[in-house]
Amino acid sequence: MYLAAVEGAALGALGAGGLSLALTVLLVFGVKGEGKVKLKDNPAIICGFLATTAFASAGKIWANPERIASQGLTGLGVGTGGGPFGNVGVGAIATVLLILMLTWRITPVRGAFLGLIAGIVWPAAGNDSVWAMPSELGAAVLMMMGG
Repeated sequence: MYLAAVEGAALGALGAGGLSLALTVLLVFGVKGEGKVKLKDNPAIICGFLATTAFASAGKIWANPERIASQGLTGLGVGTGGGPFGNVGVGAIATVLLILMLTWRITPVRGAFLGLIAGIVWPAAGNDSVWAMPSELGAAVLMMMGG
């Protein structure tokens, strides 16, 4: 049994699945806000984004949100060139998410939802796109935390 902390990890050895679980609990109870911690709009976006970044690393059951979002985007024709909205690429959806984050009246629930979706869509826009930077930063933060 290996219980020692990963060298350099701030919280010890959490693992990607453990970090996914911890961030999900923080997101659910933080958005609900009945305890000492209540996530507001922007922190909910960040927590949701970090949660889906951890989900991508964890795999297993944590991969289901990405599968569902990908199926929804494919169903709308995103990236296929022939959807009901015409030729809409993943970069367009990533841009729309940013516009919503900047212009929509964000509640903690809306922020969590936007962060969760952005954590799936932004990396899908491609490694050479500007959308890869938040994903790489999020992954680096999670690795420092022990995930």
